[in-house]
Amino acid sequence: MIDLHKILYATISTWELQERLRRDDFAFDAWRFIAEKIGHKNESTLRNMCQPRRRGSNAAKLGVEEAVIIMSITDDYRLLKFVVEEVKRRREQQKEQLNLFSEPLRTLESCYE
Repeated sequence: MIDLHKILYATISTWELQERLRRDDFAFDAWRFIAEKIGHKNESTLRNMCQPRRRGSNAAKLGVEEAVIIMSITDDYRLLKFVVEEVKRRREQQKEQLNLFSEPLRTLESCYE
């Protein structure tokens, strides 16, 4: 499964290559440009969002407003597709959990015997 950090990295790095060619400026830094647009002081926070998250880590999280700004700048809406699929997955997971708690106790006990 593709994770959010991979999609974000692919989105920004692909846009950076396109902009470098369009502007004919191979020193263009999309990370810095986008970081300024979303209100970050430097691009390191944005780069940290593209790192895999570990349990218990305080890695930076991508907010909804930031995602919308990035999608509008890059004209790449893979982030939106990912978020929609993630919401659907979480909804199904919650339904499964609710169904588990709605089962009678004796049914659950028989599963462990």
